[in-house]
Amino acid sequence: MRRKSICITALLLLTLATPLVGKSAVFDHYTHALGVQGGRLAGFGASYQKWYPSFGFQIAGGAFFHPNMEEGRDRFAYNIGAEVQYPLISHTITSFLAGRVYLAAGLHHRRYQEAEGDETIGYTPADIVTQFGAGAGIGVETVLFEHFSLGTEFVYIGLYTTDGTIDVEMSPQLSIRYRF
Repeated sequence: MRRKSICITALLLLTLATPLVGKSAVFDHYTHALGVQGGRLAGFGASYQKWYPSFGFQIAGGAFFHPNMEEGRDRFAYNIGAEVQYPLISHTITSFLAGRVYLAAGLHHRRYQEAEGDETIGYTPADIVTQFGAGAGIGVETVLFEHFSLGTEFVYIGLYTTDGTIDVEMSPQLSIRYRF
């Protein structure tokens, strides 16, 4: 019985350790990625990512402008976020499936102007809000068919608003990118 549990334990450890020594050809060959990103730290909008052998970075941002504030839409908003990413584990499982676990740290800037009022009295622009943020967390990137990348991150972010308020939030982030 003891011999059987030693064999099972050794097999389990070997199975769990295999990703640590696996090949990461996808990450070595396709180091650039373009797509979309959604998250409080990384930013909302178009995204660019670049991996070097020992670290990566990404930048994402977006903007919109609704001068008439119809249906209560914010008058304008823009944001930009940048992250530095440090890979912990990278592994190519098959020719169509690879994965990477990484740590992320970044900075965020956002500015917006909300619409106040309602449909009966009309909408007017509120004060402009400016925020700066910094945070860190962990991410997982899954690459399908060597090019299609799905990323998820969970980060903690501290946000400073120029009116003097400070908030700390936890936030999920998602990305869909094409690696090339």
